[in-house]
Amino acid sequence: MSSESTPTGRTAASGLRPLLIGPTPGPVPPYPYRMSGPVISGFGRGSKELGIPTANLPVDNSLTPWISSIPSGVYFGWASLLLPASHPNYSPVPSSSSPSSTSNPASGPASGSAETSPSAAWSVFPMVMSIGYNPFYKNDTRSAEVHLLHKFDADFYGAEMRLLVMGYIRDEKDYKGLDELVEDINFDCEVARQSLQRPGWRVKQLGDGGQFEGGWLVEQTTELKGEVEGQKASL
Repeated sequence: MSSESTPTGRTAASGLRPLLIGPTPGPVPPYPYRMSGPVISGFGRGSKELGIPTANLPVDNSLTPWISSIPSGVYFGWASLLLPASHPNYSPVPSSSSPSSTSNPASGPASGSAETSPSAAWSVFPMVMSIGYNPFYKNDTRSAEVHLLHKFDADFYGAEMRLLVMGYIRDEKDYKGLDELVEDINFDCEVARQSLQRPGWRVKQLGDGGQFEGGWLVEQTTELKGEVEGQKASL
C-alpha cells in the first residue's frame, strides 16, 4: 500500500500516524501470533485512570515463546472469550470441535465442524493490546494488557481468552502527561478498528464477509468440552 493511499491522523505526542496497518490482502508472517489463558486482574488503572478497561493475560514465555522475542509496544487483532450464557454480553459464534491444534503459536488456525454450547461459547471481539513495561507507569514486570473494542456490562475475570495478534501498531513510549497517553491509546483503537474492517483482516467466523481463517479462536478443544459439560451438570 502506498503512503499516498494510507489515511493518517495526528496526536500531540506522536505527530502524524497511519490509520491502517499492513497490506490490504491480510497479515503477513510472522503474524498472526496466538496467545491464550484465563483473564486475570491487572494494575487496576485501565478503567479508573484511563477510562480504557483492560483484560490481562499472564505472560508465560514457556507457553508463548514468541512473546520474549518481539518488541514491546502496541499490537492489534482479535480476541475470543469463553463466556457463560448468563453473561450479559454472551454473543456466541459457531465453534469448531476438533483435537487440539498445532503448538506452533504463529501457525494457521485449525479447522473443524461447527458446534455451539447452550451453557458457554466463544464470543469474538476486535482488540488492541500492550505488551511491555509501560514506561509512563514505570512497570518492572512485562505485562500483556488487552483492551477489547466493545462495551461490556459485566466483568469476566477467570474467563478463558484467546488472542490472534494480527499486527504491530507502534512502540511503547513515555509521555509528558496522562492526556497524551490516553490520546495515543484512543488513536490505537481507531487504527485497530479501521485495519480490521478490511475483508482480508476480518475473521470469517463473524459471518459478515471476512476472509481471514480464524477458526482457532472458536475451536472447542476436548479440554474445554469437559469444562462446558461440567457447567451443564451444575445448572
